[in-house]
Amino acid sequence: MKVALYKSYNLFIYFIYLFFSSSNRAHFAVLTVISIVQFGNPQVFECPSSWYTYGSSCYQFYGDFPRNYAEAMVHCSEFGAGLVSVESKPEHDFISKWIQVNDKYLRDWMTSGIREASRKGSNFVWKGTGDDVTGTDVFWEDGRDFNNSVGIIVYRYFDSGYRWSVGQSSDQLPYMCEVPQTEAYRIVHDYRDFDYGLEKYDANSLERGPHFILQPHSTVIVGKPPEVILECVTSGNPQPTYTWWKGEQFETEVTSALDKRYTITNGKLIIANPTDVLDSGNYRCIAENKYGSVISQGVLLSFGSIGEFSNVPDAPVNVKAFEGAAVDCSKLYFKPAVKYNWYKKDAQQFVRPEYQAYMFISQNGKLYFSEVTRADEGSYFCIAVLTGINQYTIGTDQPPARTSLPIPLVVHDQTPKANWGPVIQNEFIAVFPKPPLVDLDIRMECFAYGTSITEFKYYWRRENGTLPKLSYLMDHNRVLIIPSATLEDQGIYTCTVTRSSSARDEKSVDLKLGAKPFFIKPLRDQHADIGSPLTWRCDARASPAAIYQWYRNGELVQTNDETFIKVNYNVLLITKLDPKLHNGMYQCAASNIYGTSMSEGQLRVLAFAPHFQKFPMMSETRASLQGNLTLHCRPEAAPFPVITWFKNGVELSTSLSNIVQSYNGRLTILNVNAADHGTYTCRAVNQFGQAEDKTKVTTIEGTAITTAPQDQMALFNSTTFFYCQASVAKNTDMVFIWHFNGRPIDFYRDPEYRQVPGDQPGKSGLYIQQVNFAHTGMYECQASTTMNSDKRGGFLTVVGPPAEPAGVQADSTTVTNSTVLVRWTENLDNGHPITHYIVEAATYYERDQWTVVIGNLPAVLTIHTTHEKRYVLVSGLLPGCGYRFRVTAVNQIGHSPPSIPSGYVQTLSAPPSLAPLCIGGGDGKVGDLIMTWKPLTPEQQGGPGIGYRLYWRRHGISEEEQWSTADVGDVGRYVTIVGAENYFLEYDFKIQAFNNAGLGPNSTVNVIMSSEDMPIAVPTNVMAEGYNGTAMEVMWTPVPQVREIARGKILGYQINWWHYTEQAMDYREFIRHYGQRDSGFVIGLISDNFYYFTIQVYNSAGLGPISEYYFQESLHAPAAGYPEEIRVYSAGKHNGHHAVEVWWRGIHITQPEGNIHGFVIFYWHANEDYRSACRHVIHDHHAHHAHIEVEPGVVYAIRVAAWGEGGYGHKSLTTYFTIEGNNILVDSKLASTVEAFRSTASVLNYPLSLVYIATATTVYLYILSVMNWSTL
Repeated sequence: MKVALYKSYNLFIYFIYLFFSSSNRAHFAVLTVISIVQFGNPQVFECPSSWYTYGSSCYQFYGDFPRNYAEAMVHCSEFGAGLVSVESKPEHDFISKWIQVNDKYLRDWMTSGIREASRKGSNFVWKGTGDDVTGTDVFWEDGRDFNNSVGIIVYRYFDSGYRWSVGQSSDQLPYMCEVPQTEAYRIVHDYRDFDYGLEKYDANSLERGPHFILQPHSTVIVGKPPEVILECVTSGNPQPTYTWWKGEQFETEVTSALDKRYTITNGKLIIANPTDVLDSGNYRCIAENKYGSVISQGVLLSFGSIGEFSNVPDAPVNVKAFEGAAVDCSKLYFKPAVKYNWYKKDAQQFVRPEYQAYMFISQNGKLYFSEVTRADEGSYFCIAVLTGINQYTIGTDQPPARTSLPIPLVVHDQTPKANWGPVIQNEFIAVFPKPPLVDLDIRMECFAYGTSITEFKYYWRRENGTLPKLSYLMDHNRVLIIPSATLEDQGIYTCTVTRSSSARDEKSVDLKLGAKPFFIKPLRDQHADIGSPLTWRCDARASPAAIYQWYRNGELVQTNDETFIKVNYNVLLITKLDPKLHNGMYQCAASNIYGTSMSEGQLRVLAFAPHFQKFPMMSETRASLQGNLTLHCRPEAAPFPVITWFKNGVELSTSLSNIVQSYNGRLTILNVNAADHGTYTCRAVNQFGQAEDKTKVTTIEGTAITTAPQDQMALFNSTTFFYCQASVAKNTDMVFIWHFNGRPIDFYRDPEYRQVPGDQPGKSGLYIQQVNFAHTGMYECQASTTMNSDKRGGFLTVVGPPAEPAGVQADSTTVTNSTVLVRWTENLDNGHPITHYIVEAATYYERDQWTVVIGNLPAVLTIHTTHEKRYVLVSGLLPGCGYRFRVTAVNQIGHSPPSIPSGYVQTLSAPPSLAPLCIGGGDGKVGDLIMTWKPLTPEQQGGPGIGYRLYWRRHGISEEEQWSTADVGDVGRYVTIVGAENYFLEYDFKIQAFNNAGLGPNSTVNVIMSSEDMPIAVPTNVMAEGYNGTAMEVMWTPVPQVREIARGKILGYQINWWHYTEQAMDYREFIRHYGQRDSGFVIGLISDNFYYFTIQVYNSAGLGPISEYYFQESLHAPAAGYPEEIRVYSAGKHNGHHAVEVWWRGIHITQPEGNIHGFVIFYWHANEDYRSACRHVIHDHHAHHAHIEVEPGVVYAIRVAAWGEGGYGHKSLTTYFTIEGNNILVDSKLASTVEAFRSTASVLNYPLSLVYIATATTVYLYILSVMNWSTL
């Protein structure tokens, strides 16, 4: 959804004046270019000089620093823009042409298009505008169906140019930002905060609406705690007031009058002695002040409960000896979750799977036996203990528990089985909780039945990736735990179970995580001018995808033409801002089946008279004779005022040759002379009033700063600009030197500074990009010539994220082999309360590679009741590894810099917890068996003394066959000799790591191949046939993939050929065709000549023997001439379709050319590429006309060629036609003119197709463009 293109900007319209002579023949007259400029709004904003203008939008292309989808959306939003949304063919052409011309690497480029699986009826949506992606098949990559694709729309280069394809949102790609030109002021205007418009600035008195610092969380109460607390915290001025509401629709206000057990204190709801009957249900809080209200996300307060086991005994579980078995816990009601234990006979005989590896207690409550014997017979008791599922669970030290009645296990004798299994039980792989959600600890279980004499080995892997970094194994590796899972942890996980023999079994599960929506970037407060448009985007990540709603002051916002509001999915568009209709607190609610997340921002529609309190002009400005002078008029006003300049009380004329007035208030005087003395007044006027500011201009000999830097504030990570302009006599060299806190700025060393040269009137100054707190200070501009210099300065204040935490330390007294306590001290919050922390860790081995170990730690959870320091227990660390930590603080503006790292602490040693990955082998010389693997990184080694134990043996032999073994050091490759006769044979290979603390887990058994030998087989029955005048198809009987003759894996075949006048050994060309095949093409041959052909098979060891040769003549050349006098007539309708008759004059062939078999007609839409042409083939070399079916009202291009044994001949010149009425008049001479127009139009980004069409009485002029001209 964009402002209609091309209405308010230059339109280039080409027209042809047609007239008829007395003989009714059409002739060309004159081409005229008309430039129409229409302004629908008196307030027009130009795109900044660094942005590109096309149609009614501004575009910026970012290729130097690729980002993923979420990061790119955040970066575009810094300018009030979004990722580009493509809505027309001209826009597509503009973008694709820009990329192709400017990106020499022809990389993929990101757009805002994304597949939203939760949106019915639409495969893709433009997140930049909220519109569906429809009717754009012509833009997509050819030959692929993207209807079921999931990902983002990217521009990808193909032979025909840039087209749409699908990439992944995690890809780091260049990207394009787009903003409507009517909102270009959001790029160039000074940063607006709540002080905008105030004549006096006092940070403590700035008023604003409520913003959430802490949202309440759903809470489960287990047991009987004395109280439960639900809390929401907001910032605002005046201080917000809070109310709490409960009920299915939040219809009941929670007050002490409702129940004396309720107490509300500054947003904190305390419920004393909570009970299920009175207090369970949905809650939310509302924070309000005079600027509006915001509602929190709804939360559920629930009570954990556990029922009683039935007093009716369970039926005995009857099993046969030496088979697997499962004992199910008795049925029991519970909420939200329970943990299970088992014991046999009495509480002194608890089941301990850590010591009894053939037993397993699953999270589903069952007790499993890999193999039972008579010793396992007896009565078993199930214990269920009530527990929670996340950290927001309030409980007691002794949660409720229940013990079942005895469940008899009866074992029936039978003959013992030989070694059997492992066989993974049908209920596994089991995943808990159900459903698995982001931010919860995910548990995956694997268990197999089989002979328990030898212990089973369990291994886990993830397809196309490693196991999550923080994951760990437990319970004999039968359980894989992923703590605080993220969406990146999704994937296919495989559990493999093996015995000491080759017996094995494996199963896989596709782990799909649900995720409650979370915001890529929270909404930002908007301070916009009355009457201006506003586009507000809301972006959240979720699984399944989120749906969006907008709220204003707690009330749902819907599309309403009377209030100028349109809600389009995730985009809120207000076309004409009005403070009475639109001021207030806005919230975006992103929802899916797992919950709703809210983000809020305040909209201030500003309407006030201009004033110059922030940026007054200097009382006196000196200008150098014969120099240039730029005066800046920078009022604060809403809406943007009309600027008028006066000199000595008289309005300046815009027709003066040396006076340039800019729309944004700049006045530039060129070639200053004595007559330019005087008092210059800037008058700013809008409908609310006017204000004036003035400066007295005097002329001097020498250098004078005319526009000096002024004090200003900048938002962290934004770009700010200090103006500095000086006047100097013509032909005098002048340089600008910038100082920061008294020291010269080194632009080479500090690239965030960029100086705009002083030879650009009205634009010279200093850019500071990606402002941070280190940039706070005094900036001085010094203009110097050989005669004198002038120096002025302004102070920059940076507001934004908090300062980095201080005093981070890891407590060495708390270290285990996987956890440590980290402490730190809170620092300055820089005006916005700290909401949460991010904790990162780096190992001793990769000191500068930081990994997030806790990504979203609420600040309230780090408070120590008896100490000023904050703290958190970091878990999931690797054993035997040195770690240091750093902490980042976050508030609603952004992240602090990371803290100074702590000192190193060493976790306790343990055997390696991982097996080596990337196990493989092969290659090498004949007789070798090469085994390769990826060594464990130092941090994965678990302690000193790392090495690897290798096991290998011939594949497919009996299970009793012993493994050959070898111990090696910290390497990734091992070669053993198996003998030349053992070429290309399968071998089983597995590996395990060890260190001084013991052996780690074995890898899965992989089948590898010994080295290959060169093939001894020869392709037979070689022959060749002509394909066209310059190509032949060579055929042969392929070599079978048999070890004894192929001696390896056949990789393909090599075709050798040479001209009959050459010797095979002297000169021979070849081409290789990959794969097991029986034919291949040779191209680039000379027509009507003889060639020799031979074939060789090849594998990784080399080429096999050469086959017998085959002698064959190439075909004659295709026709050199082309059909002429192409004519097109209306042919009425055939089979219900419009048709035309195409007529041509045939051709003659000469001796080198092959016989003609017929003709082929190529026809396509004239505004598309030739590669999209349809082909109509005529199998008659005498033919001179044919019918083709076309669509009415479409301009077609057509070419005709002869075809024969040598292929297609040359094509005729392009002819254009269309169906209009009953007759079609086509002049093929128009083709050259059309092509000239197309060439010119391609430069202007307006590709046109022109054609004239005649009926009996009327001449029509058609200007067809891929642009939507109907909007004109």
